[in-house]
Amino acid sequence: MEQDIRLGRIAGIPVGVNWSVLFIVALVVWELSDLVLPAYVAGRPAAEYWIVGSVATVLFFSSLLLHETSHAVVAKREGVGVRRITLWLFGGVSELEGEALSPGGDFRIAVVGPLTSFVLAGAFWLVTLALQPDHGSTVASAAAGWLGWTNLLLGAFNMLPGAPLDGGRVLRAALWRRRGDRASAAASASRAGVALGYGLMVLGVFEFIAGYLTGLWFVFLGLFLLQAARAEGGQEALHAAVAAVTVGEVMSPDPVTFAPTMSVADLLDTQIHHYRFNTFPLTTSDGELRGLATMRRVARVPPEERARTRLIDVACPLDEVPVAAPGDPVADLLARMGASPDGRGLVFSDGRLVGIVSPSDVARFVQLRLLRHPAGAR
Repeated sequence: MEQDIRLGRIAGIPVGVNWSVLFIVALVVWELSDLVLPAYVAGRPAAEYWIVGSVATVLFFSSLLLHETSHAVVAKREGVGVRRITLWLFGGVSELEGEALSPGGDFRIAVVGPLTSFVLAGAFWLVTLALQPDHGSTVASAAAGWLGWTNLLLGAFNMLPGAPLDGGRVLRAALWRRRGDRASAAASASRAGVALGYGLMVLGVFEFIAGYLTGLWFVFLGLFLLQAARAEGGQEALHAAVAAVTVGEVMSPDPVTFAPTMSVADLLDTQIHHYRFNTFPLTTSDGELRGLATMRRVARVPPEERARTRLIDVACPLDEVPVAAPGDPVADLLARMGASPDGRGLVFSDGRLVGIVSPSDVARFVQLRLLRHPAGAR
C-alpha cells in the first residue's frame, strides 16, 4: 500500500496515509456534522456540529491508527519486522516483513487489534457519561458515544473469521495449533475469507434493492475482501511450494550492475537493449552498492527529464530493499519482498552482491518444479 503522505513514526515504525483516505475523511466529517450529530442533539449552531464533527473524525482515524499500531508493536515483540503502517480507503494496514513462528504468536498479533478497538469503545463510552449532563446529551457527548459504537463495530467486524481480517488470522492460528500445519490452516482461513466476501456482496445487493444506498458499501467491501482473500491464499500456496527451498536455488546469479550516476536516457538508449532483465543494481567503481533501480521507476521519468535524471535519483533506498544470503529460506525472503516497494531481494555472500530474487524468478522456479514433479513431490 503506497504512502502518499507520511505522518511520522510510532515506536520506530513509519506511519502515513494513502490519498484514498482523504475521501473517507471528508465523508465522515460531512456525515457526522450534517446528519448524525443534529439527529442526536437538535437546535445547536451549525458551526458547533462541524467543529465537533471534525474533532470526532480525527479521533476516529486516531482509533484506526491505534488499532494498527497495536498489531505492529506486538509483531515486533514476536520477532516479526514491521515495514510501515498506512491508513487508506478501507481502514488501515500494518505491513509485516514476515510471519509469526508459532500459533501463539500468530494469535497474539491478530487479536490485539480488535481488543484495542474494544478498549477504545469502553473509553469513549466513559467519556460520553462524563460529558453528558443530567438534562440530556450535548453535541460532544453524542460524538463520544458515536466513537464508542464505531470502535465496537470496528472490533467486531475485524473478528469475523475470514482472511484477511484479524478474525481470519485468529482462525488460522487456532487451526495451525490444532493441525500442526500452518499452510493448511492458512488455506482454510483464505477460503473462509472468500465465503465472507461473497456473503457481504449478497447482503449489499439485497440492501440496495430494498432502497438502502449503504448496500453499495457492503458490495465494495465484500469485493475487496474477496480479492484480498484470494490473493492471500495464492501467496500462502506459493510460500508452501518453496517451503524447503533456499534463496540460492531461486536467485538470478551474478547480476549486471550499473553506475549510480548513469542517466536514465543513457540506460534506455545505450544499455537496456543488451539485457532482458528489468532490475538494475547501482554500484560505485569500488563495488559499493548504492541503490536499486527498476524499469517501473525508470518509466516514471518524463522523456524531457531523462537526460538530467540519474539512476540513483529514482532508485529504491537500500534500507527498503530486503537482503538475504544464498542459504537462507526463500520463503522468509518472499515475505519481506512482499512488503518492499519494488518486490525484489538482493543476495549477498561475504559482503558481495551475488544475486537478485524477483517475483518472476520465483514463479519460474515453481513452474519448472511442477513440470518436473507433477504430484508435488519434493
